[in-house]
Amino acid sequence: MTISCKSIFPANIRTVAVTAPAGLPDREKLRSALRYLKACNVNVVDYIADKGSEELSYLAASAEHRAASFNQAINDPSVDMILCARGGFGCVHILDRIDFGALQQRQLPVMGYSDISALHCAMLKNSAGIAIAGSNLIGIEQAAQDTLSLTTHRTALDRQQQKTNLAPSTLKQLRPVLPGATPAVNARAYAGNLSVLTSLCGTEFMPDFRGMILILEDVNEAVYKLDRMLTQLLHNGIFDQLQMLIFGDFSGADARELDILQKRLASQLAIPCLKNFPFGHRFPMNAVNSALLLEIPEVE
Repeated sequence: MTISCKSIFPANIRTVAVTAPAGLPDREKLRSALRYLKACNVNVVDYIADKGSEELSYLAASAEHRAASFNQAINDPSVDMILCARGGFGCVHILDRIDFGALQQRQLPVMGYSDISALHCAMLKNSAGIAIAGSNLIGIEQAAQDTLSLTTHRTALDRQQQKTNLAPSTLKQLRPVLPGATPAVNARAYAGNLSVLTSLCGTEFMPDFRGMILILEDVNEAVYKLDRMLTQLLHNGIFDQLQMLIFGDFSGADARELDILQKRLASQLAIPCLKNFPFGHRFPMNAVNSALLLEIPEVE
């Protein structure tokens, strides 16, 4: 079967290592995604560990095997980026086993979202690699189907980029959480999953977000649970470090209660807060490179 390809990969990405540091990808979705990569003339190196003796169905393999496979990808000189197969759960098991020294030397882009947020946090903490919040492998073909996802993924992966301007469609969606315009901000941005980020509070893997923009998303969480997690970040001083807080997509949450929660939190903070950033567990997805400056103009 021939697959036409709108490639999300810029010219500097020729060889992609695929890994599964967390959950086990659906085999049919995996095969389809790999066909897409090959149709885009991207060389694929498969570092997805065998399930082996791991008895828990939600894990791709044992922590030892997942970490070893990820480290193999880091140390493969042919690899231009690492693409995580899916999220789910499990990255936290391997954070203390990753060869951050090698990743720091190579500064490889590592792309994914959802549970991959834990991996990205540890990368930021260790100043290792380039954390790119974007599609996992099994959604990569879908990411190429709309203009926003396609262009922002290409920009995020382009090593020639020094900064990122918001796509017009993203800027059109953004709204201040509280009445009044928010000031322009120019800073590095981290986009990640709220549940995963909260779970790292008090661990050695929580990064320093000072001077950054924080973009949060989650899926199928009741608003009271979102409240609990946001309050935990508040009490841990995370929001005090930021230049701006942006709420991404919270699909599955009650819209009215979510709006109330966002306004209440924003009123407690001394930083500007925006909402409706298109990043989360559905497309379109505005990919975010944590190493690039993100320019956000005044939003009314």
